[in-house]
Order: sequence, then structure tokens, then C-alpha cells
Amino acid sequence: MRDRGPSDVSSIDGELFFQTSWCNGAPGRGLARLRSLQYLDDSQIRGEINIALKTTLASGFGRNDSLCHGDLGNLELLLHASQSFADPWWKAKTSRIGTIILDRTQRHGWCCGVPLGVETPGLMTGLSGIGYEFLRLAKPDQVPSILALAPPLGVR
Repeated sequence: MRDRGPSDVSSIDGELFFQTSWCNGAPGRGLARLRSLQYLDDSQIRGEINIALKTTLASGFGRNDSLCHGDLGNLELLLHASQSFADPWWKAKTSRIGTIILDRTQRHGWCCGVPLGVETPGLMTGLSGIGYEFLRLAKPDQVPSILALAPPLGVR
């Protein structure tokens, strides 16, 4: 897996920038690979997961709160890592970043994933998705991941 590949590149006024988001970058790719471990588990897949996790931690936070291309969507990768790996560090890191995001929203309000960050009701870029992910962070064993297309819990 190569993050910052051609599909991760965008341009504004001729200046290139790279995205690190669920919809376009390492977090979404890493989430897909984590979900695939039950079917395909080898060193290449695990290496790609490690790259996705490192990239997301390094540059995946601080934009907006949305699921699609914001902090809560990126945090879903870490939440899945905390559920997939025995290392308690992932659970602690996920909890810490979730707390930082919640504290920020209490100080500055919600920042949706739309122009100017204005509040919008949408699922992927708006308040519905933000609320859903906070529910998921509180009860990950009871609230399925919509970003990983997880079925309702109890249905497999």
C-alpha cells in the first residue's frame, strides 16, 4: 500500500496537497484491510495496515469532525485496530483522541465536513454521522461501524 498515491492527490490553485481520510487515503484503505484480515492475513496486508495506522496518526487529525473526511472517520481506523489487536495501546490512543475531539467540540462547536464547517444534518459530512460515531466510541460492541459496512450486531 502506498499512501499519498495518485488517488490521494488534490489540487487547489495549482498547489498539490494530500488527503488522509476515510474517503480518500490511508484511513479508509487501512479499515478495509483490517476488515479483510479474517479472510486474508499475511505480512503484506499487515504491513499495509501498519502504514495506514502510522499515516493516520501522523496526519489524519485536526480538520473537521465528519465521518467522510474528518477526524471521526479517521478515528474509526484506530477503533478497529483496538478491537483487532491485543495491544491495549490502541484502545488508550483511540480513547484519548476521542476525548480531545469531544473537548474541542465543547469549546468551539461542531465542525462539519462541508464548506466553512457549517452545521448540516447529513450522515457522512454532518451532525448525524458525528453523533453516530460518538455513540460508537462509547459502545463499540453495541453500535456497528457504518464506515466498515458492518451488519447490525447479532447479524453475521
